[in-house]
Amino acid sequence: MTASQMTMLLIQVFGGLAIFVYGMNIMSEGLQRAAGEKMKSILRVFSSNRLIAVFSGAAVTAVVQSSSASTVMVIGFINAGLLTLAQAIGIIFGANIGTTVTAQIIAFDISWIVMPAIIAGVVMGFFSKQRVTAWGLVLLGLGLVFLGMGIMGDELKALASQPAFVDAFKFFKCSPVNGVMPFGALLGAIGVGIVTTCLVQSSSACTGIIIALAGSGVLDLYTSIALVLGSNIGTTITAQLAAIAANRVAKQAALAHTLFNFLGVIIAVISFCFVKDNEPFFFYIIKKVSAGGDLPRQIANAHTVFNVATTFILLPFIPLLAKICEKVLPIRTKKIKYQRLEEHLLSTPSIALTQSSSELRRMLKKAWKMVNCAFNIYDHNDAENRKMVKELEEREERIDEKQRAMTEYLQKLMLRPLKPRQAAMIPLLLHCTNDAERIGDHTAIIREMIENFLASEGTLSEEAQKEFTLLRRKLADQAECAFALLKKYTEEEYRRSCDLKAEIMVLAEQYEIIHMNRVKEGKCVPESGLFYLELISEIRKLSRHFANITDRSPFISAEPEHKDL
Repeated sequence: MTASQMTMLLIQVFGGLAIFVYGMNIMSEGLQRAAGEKMKSILRVFSSNRLIAVFSGAAVTAVVQSSSASTVMVIGFINAGLLTLAQAIGIIFGANIGTTVTAQIIAFDISWIVMPAIIAGVVMGFFSKQRVTAWGLVLLGLGLVFLGMGIMGDELKALASQPAFVDAFKFFKCSPVNGVMPFGALLGAIGVGIVTTCLVQSSSACTGIIIALAGSGVLDLYTSIALVLGSNIGTTITAQLAAIAANRVAKQAALAHTLFNFLGVIIAVISFCFVKDNEPFFFYIIKKVSAGGDLPRQIANAHTVFNVATTFILLPFIPLLAKICEKVLPIRTKKIKYQRLEEHLLSTPSIALTQSSSELRRMLKKAWKMVNCAFNIYDHNDAENRKMVKELEEREERIDEKQRAMTEYLQKLMLRPLKPRQAAMIPLLLHCTNDAERIGDHTAIIREMIENFLASEGTLSEEAQKEFTLLRRKLADQAECAFALLKKYTEEEYRRSCDLKAEIMVLAEQYEIIHMNRVKEGKCVPESGLFYLELISEIRKLSRHFANITDRSPFISAEPEHKDL
């Protein structure tokens, strides 16, 4: 074979590989659009004990066809404070089982499905309904996966007849001699699997390449499994990269993923040392399980048996593994910093929106605490309040930062595929965020107003003081209603909020008239009168901001009473 022919063959192989990897990505994206969001929610909901966590991790990964996607989502959940380390480890264990489904699919010889799947996928892509187009992507991706596998397989068979190409794989050939696999070649093949998967960042893609090489006769079962073992370690690089910017607990989970897969490989290698009928025990079991299946099927079965066996062997040691990770990566701060607006949650819009609603509630509470502190300067300015007054400017800056973070996060979310209700929530959340920020801005106005009034030795009349206290109490009640409605919407709480707003507006108008009469009658000096009217104006504005938020709460509540809103 000439150099130009060899070059063309290699181009065809890499072309097939490109189609295969692209098909895997499209199929995964389609599955995530069709069912991934609901399935990913399972990761957070069904993780109450380690066994359930394993099954939920396996189910989700089997559906979304990507252990990397599941693991990265888990890192996001931890970083947002939605999962504990022990729960996350259980899910990661399950993800290793779920990812074996990809190899089982690839191992089928169903080349007849290629063109029908591609045609159906393209046709379904023209439909306007999102769910139909999502399943269209799944079919298109599935067709491209088998098309790429077919191209790779055909060209690799031609390359397998070339001694130079075959010799390149002999450096890590792991065929046993008298039932014992060569240790150096075994470590070499595992190392190649690790490096390749780190580069490709997809164990499923690497497993597909291994099956294609084995199906063409380039690799035997033993070398293929050694490469798959390395691939299992290499796939953990995705979680490590995702955890770089995350908190310490997320880093511990990424470490647990690496340790688990590494321990699993050690267990598998140990099993290779036991011989049964002149065959390493692990491969003896695989050949029995496969019942005469071809080499791709044996590799797929070995991948499944390896991951299932190691998961259930190590399952009782989840608490111990968690403690090891906590020792290696200890938390050095008293308080763990959680990133509520977690970037990795954007791929699950429902959870990202829930987190946004929760962050809005926290932002609103902080803004109200600032306003309340400013009001307290007049009549409740104790040592604790004076200490907080000194921090008001810094706190206001943090509120502004939260507004910018929320705006950026929601803008990124707008670029994701969203359901109509989800898309409608984003502008409402943005408006509410602006209202919360404006409530914080009123702190500086109220503070300056009261400090100037007190500096001029001004005082309110006894009647005005009582009115001011009542308005503040009503406003505080309205604020509490807003916090409650953002957490969980109920009709009863919403009606109470509306009644409070109406009551504040009526009282504010009445008190303005009454106060003007006091000024005319000389019961109150004009300077005090102007200050009091400005206070009432501020309370009225704050009440409107709270009302704006509560009016939108049926649509943005973290736990809406009506799911179809």
